[in-house]
Amino acid sequence: MSAFKYLLRNECTLFSIGTTDLKKSLGKLIDTSGYILLLVTSGRAVATINFQKRILRKGCFVLLIYDSMFSIEEISPSFTARFISFSYDFMEVSVYKPHAIHFWDILYEMPVVYTSDEQWQLANNWWMQMEWANRIENASCREEMLKTNIRNLLMALDVEFVRNGSAALHIGMNHTWILLNRFFSLVASHYHETRDVKYYADQLAITTTYLYKLCKKNIQLSLQKVIDKQVVMGIKTYLVNTDLPVKNIASELHFEDVSYMCRYFRRLSGISPIDYREQHK
Repeated sequence: MSAFKYLLRNECTLFSIGTTDLKKSLGKLIDTSGYILLLVTSGRAVATINFQKRILRKGCFVLLIYDSMFSIEEISPSFTARFISFSYDFMEVSVYKPHAIHFWDILYEMPVVYTSDEQWQLANNWWMQMEWANRIENASCREEMLKTNIRNLLMALDVEFVRNGSAALHIGMNHTWILLNRFFSLVASHYHETRDVKYYADQLAITTTYLYKLCKKNIQLSLQKVIDKQVVMGIKTYLVNTDLPVKNIASELHFEDVSYMCRYFRRLSGISPIDYREQHK
């Protein structure tokens, strides 16, 4: 399924910077195997990030961490964004050092920042510095400059989180969001094999009741709804990006038979697989 994801960075490239309208990502998951930064410069979009709807508009700063679930549901014709995408290996050693232990958990919970006028100007200036650094010819100097700028950005975000009252999230959220993010990652990896709620709870070594309460309290979705959303996205990805017959898609996703998958898809999306394919091909 990774071959069907929308890529902002070639898999063999450690770092990429540019602009995008994300229109070609519709109907696909956006690959987040690493880190993605977006600065929305115009237009509006509706995104799903870790199973939560987020409105993206001019001034939004988005930071997506490795294994985040990210897709665009709706997008305006005028939507544009600056992007930076870099691999986990690019920052593996140095990225964590400046930050408190719960910093990344807060980013999972709050991946979208709606900037003030001052923050918007600072973000644009930072982006211009990154573009300048990316043009440095000496490879080792270029890499070190890029890493330094990224570390500075993350430290600034940490300061802003605390300044704006997010420090309260540091207390008690760590265990909850570690479990939820592990659950999201498990669903992304195994939804094509099983839709059994108990399987995921067992993998996390917790009860289904406890996992259900975590989901309802923190993302306002049931366990089954989270799994169903991922499965429907998977079916849509196959329908739009392959020519596989519907019965083969049902087999790939371990449905008992094609008619059951068609009923399942129609119930959750309001349209048959064939009609969805015809509308989006």
